[in-house]
Amino acid sequence: MASRRSPPPPVSTPDTSLPDRAAEALRDGVRTGRYVPGQRLVEADLTQELKLSRGPIREALKQLAAEGLVELSRHRGAALRQLSRREVRDILVIQESLTALAARLAAERIDEPGQRQRFKQAHAQLMAAYKRGQGEGAVLDARVRYYSELVAIGGNAELTRFVPIPQTNLLRAQFERHLPLRERAERRQDYEVIASLILAGKATAAATAMARHIRRTRLAIEALPAQVFAVEA
Repeated sequence: MASRRSPPPPVSTPDTSLPDRAAEALRDGVRTGRYVPGQRLVEADLTQELKLSRGPIREALKQLAAEGLVELSRHRGAALRQLSRREVRDILVIQESLTALAARLAAERIDEPGQRQRFKQAHAQLMAAYKRGQGEGAVLDARVRYYSELVAIGGNAELTRFVPIPQTNLLRAQFERHLPLRERAERRQDYEVIASLILAGKATAAATAMARHIRRTRLAIEALPAQVFAVEA
């Protein structure tokens, strides 16, 4: 199995099972671009990379299959999922509504103690990743932290369960490099607008700007040529 660089062994903590640690290492591999959509995930290779036995690896792959990141086949084994045009649309339609809600809630709570600084830091880290041109993996990672913080600032614990971050990471990993540079520049500008609205406490405007941002991304991806998508089932 090809990979861009060998991952560090999963970090051991007393309350995390071996399958959970393996699953998190694979999710991290998607975020950083170490694993790419369509790539086969060979158990023998993963045991060497992650320094774990096949049992935890198999359980981790089943867990990721349930999350929609991995496809399991009796004949081909495991592979990182590739998204079809319809799946992209479905994921981003959900993301549009949920991230708009997250932006609204964050704007409503931005003046509570510590929240303004917390959001500023997450936004600054995302903008720094874009500015430094650290590569797709670094930007993906910063974006994950940004949206995770946005949801946390909003204070709705249930929303954390529904924002499809794993599937969105997979989507970004599959399509990010195919998007035109103009669309990427517009996306960075969107984040500046959204930040100013959240920091101003303009909840409705922040939600509208976030929904427009996700919709723009969806339309840009849907306009890509057919060969970058998985074949429709």
